[in-house]
Amino acid sequence: MKHKILLMAALAGVMAATSCDDDDFTAGNPQVDVVAQDADAFFGDSLPFTIKATDVEVPLSTLKAQLYYGEEKVSETTIRTKTSGADYTGKIYVPFLKGTPDGKATLKYVLQNTSMTITEKEQEITVARPDYPYITLVSSDGEEYRMERTGLHSYAANAAFPAKVNAYIVAPKYGNNGNELRFGWDGDGIALNASQEIPFSSTSSGKYDITFNTRTFEAAPFAHIYFCGKEMSTTSTPDVYTVDLTLNTGDAITVDGIPNVDEWWLDPDYLKRGDDGVIRFVPMSGRYRVTANGRLNYFIIEVLDSNGDLASLQSDGSGALWVIGENVGKPSLGNAVGWTTENALCMAPVQTGVYTLTVTAGRTINASSINFKFFGQAKGWGDELTSAKLTTSSDLIFVGDGKNGRDNGNLGIVDGKQLELGGVYRFTVDATAGMSSCVLTVEYLGAEELPSADIKINGVKLNQLDSDNYEGTLDLKQGDALNISGVSDILSYYIDPDYVGIGASGAQFLPVDGSYRIRVNTGGKVVSFTRMNGSEEATLGSDGHGALWLMGWGVGSPSQDAQFGWTPGAAYCMAEIAPKVYQFTGQAGPETGSQVGQRFRTDYLSFKFFHQDGWGGEYSGAQLTLIEGGDLIGGTGNFELVGGANLEEGATYRITVDLTAGNDKGTRIICSVWLHLPHRIYHPETRVWHTKPHREK
Repeated sequence: MKHKILLMAALAGVMAATSCDDDDFTAGNPQVDVVAQDADAFFGDSLPFTIKATDVEVPLSTLKAQLYYGEEKVSETTIRTKTSGADYTGKIYVPFLKGTPDGKATLKYVLQNTSMTITEKEQEITVARPDYPYITLVSSDGEEYRMERTGLHSYAANAAFPAKVNAYIVAPKYGNNGNELRFGWDGDGIALNASQEIPFSSTSSGKYDITFNTRTFEAAPFAHIYFCGKEMSTTSTPDVYTVDLTLNTGDAITVDGIPNVDEWWLDPDYLKRGDDGVIRFVPMSGRYRVTANGRLNYFIIEVLDSNGDLASLQSDGSGALWVIGENVGKPSLGNAVGWTTENALCMAPVQTGVYTLTVTAGRTINASSINFKFFGQAKGWGDELTSAKLTTSSDLIFVGDGKNGRDNGNLGIVDGKQLELGGVYRFTVDATAGMSSCVLTVEYLGAEELPSADIKINGVKLNQLDSDNYEGTLDLKQGDALNISGVSDILSYYIDPDYVGIGASGAQFLPVDGSYRIRVNTGGKVVSFTRMNGSEEATLGSDGHGALWLMGWGVGSPSQDAQFGWTPGAAYCMAEIAPKVYQFTGQAGPETGSQVGQRFRTDYLSFKFFHQDGWGGEYSGAQLTLIEGGDLIGGTGNFELVGGANLEEGATYRITVDLTAGNDKGTRIICSVWLHLPHRIYHPETRVWHTKPHREK
């Protein structure tokens, strides 16, 4: 009761004070006069205006310019107004929207003073769609093709194109107030400022037209792909198509609309090419989802349930079984599953309750170390097969119990053994006794020859780890030239920019002197580095030298599709680019579908620095003083985006940790944004980097 009395007394005091203030309240009289403003505009303009704002009684607060197409407000800009009688100049964007007809728009000026009194003035303007003389098609390899005007808002480029052309379209500035406009792919179609390239495709390479309409945003060509006679649909990812259909064991598989389908990798659990050249379906008959991944050139096939959803394992062992974890992936380890549930592999059901996963050591499974497990839930964490539910008598593969070197249910290779490089192994899970009584068998089916290359760095031959990865350890000095031989297209590789600078004189090593393990991945076309201490990975020394490791979400390399997460052994070794100074550089990109080089996630960060590749010594926000970039990154535990901040997609960011004052004496982190570095754009189709003018903060 006491609290209620105090609250009522407080409210009474506020009301009394308000009543007294009302006697002195002045509404003011804000006045808007249009000094300068065009009466005509084009869609895509930044329309300038000058307004005289006046209120002789009450101080002014803000001036808003608002643009309406009909009843819909489509744009707004706000200006702070401090001085009565002054002229205020600004610009308002005239949105370039699909399908909007030429006509009249309303430009409204809203002036408000500090007493919240508002005055509005409306101006009618005429808006029209630009009639460009030409626009430009920019392909993923940086080639530009002039798209000539073929009719009102219609444009076409005619050239000898490959069957697939990933590109974006640029419309030039138009008129005195125009802006350059870029059209990309948003997953459903062409959209202004969409980040992905448009996946144009034809049934064959050769001379043909690529067309675009700047009013309707319609474009062509887009190939129609048919799997077993049924047309596949586009997905949110360019060059990826999908279809749901019924497939029967032994069905002949036909594919139309993919010109190089004979070069695609066939998943042996689902598809087998016979001596007659016909591809046939391997698993049991049922409903399946087939995804044609034109980026990786293979078909993903997944089991569907009776509702048309991805199937899960049922209590009687029927349904579907999924694989999630490390050191396994299709069509190669360059597309490893990891602990991302969306990447889970669907095992092939060869009969009700029996599932297979066929892999080749060094190609689709690591030959020396594995760490994955089976899950019943479709692309999720549910119904995992722990050691209580899964047993095996294999003398090569064991099931972890949490005490034998693997987490409960995770698979590992028995100590002292490894898979034969090139060896083909079939993992079969028999769940016919129910999901709680599963049995794993592992069969050796023979061997296949892996591709091999003679790769050398500064004359030192690298060891082949698998079909894609080559590795060697070299002693390097800061400023050393790096000569990589045995890779014909090394200029198209993503070479970690914190370790290597590429200039007119070639590749130069950037970090301090030391021993470094270098890995060349020919599948993903990536060159990565790790600081070493003898045969072991380096750790952070007490003097601040050695290695500083980065783990967490929202950071990854070479892109966001390979986030580090919180997995020991998957941490990133930061480059010591000056004594006791470490850095990590990359562009910002989306969580999935990011391009190589986009090593920061735009909308989410949660990372931390460690003394080693895994748990142990670590730095949190409480131990590091943030001296720049606090408007973006902060935190007393993990470092995260703050205050709703987002990174700008495509912009380049750098995080630097400076330990020159000592590991325990005022260490600090610097977040440098909008680097004074060349802005390099990576084109995934050709895997070529192009340098753009740098952008500054």
